[in-house]
Amino acid sequence: GELFASLSPDGRWVVYTGEGAGNRDIYLQSVSGQTPINLTADSPADDEQPSFSHDGERIAFRSSRDGGGIFVMGQTGEAVRRVTHEGFNPAWSPDGTELAYTTVPTELRPQNAEQRGRLMVVAVNGGEPRQLYDEAMLPTWSPRGLRIAFSGRLAGAEGTANIATLATAGGDVVPVTQDSFLNWNPIWAPDGASLYFVSNRGGSMNIWRIAIDETSGRPRGEPEPIT
Repeated sequence: GELFASLSPDGRWVVYTGEGAGNRDIYLQSVSGQTPINLTADSPADDEQPSFSHDGERIAFRSSRDGGGIFVMGQTGEAVRRVTHEGFNPAWSPDGTELAYTTVPTELRPQNAEQRGRLMVVAVNGGEPRQLYDEAMLPTWSPRGLRIAFSGRLAGAEGTANIATLATAGGDVVPVTQDSFLNWNPIWAPDGASLYFVSNRGGSMNIWRIAIDETSGRPRGEPEPIT
């Protein structure tokens, strides 16, 4: 199977996790082509959850090699190096200097997502990771790098998976949803003026959008279904 796809910023390449080689590997494939390239063929460990940097030059990923952690490599698999000794689901800052990640892997099915890890940020060039929040999944940076959106358990909200944001420097969490539905996998619109997310608030899982202020994180309306 193919999992955790990430599209290059120019839309020409997709990188994803594949399970065909006896362990999970990361594959690069042209959007217009048929032949995937295994970028981690020399690694007997599981390599997964790839994420393109915003300039398309680097790929961050989770690997279980040598005790596990977050690694970064070039677009075609060269110059692999370790960034952390922990972490899953890495997400790039827009300027390419930092990665957000969580300390617990995220299930692909939101219904099973009782596992939430600490939300961490680390400099790509190394250094000590810093914690932003204690129960989060699937972090994603806003276009100007001002805030990180995530799905997680929020104080005072009844549900187990709500959407919220916080400033990348840390500070108070600003809820985007506060209800008992499954609200999942937030993605910023390119202009930073809205968040897309998956939710079952309409009865079944669907894509929703909510207008948001990127600077403050405050919602500017109610969620609307996209389809």
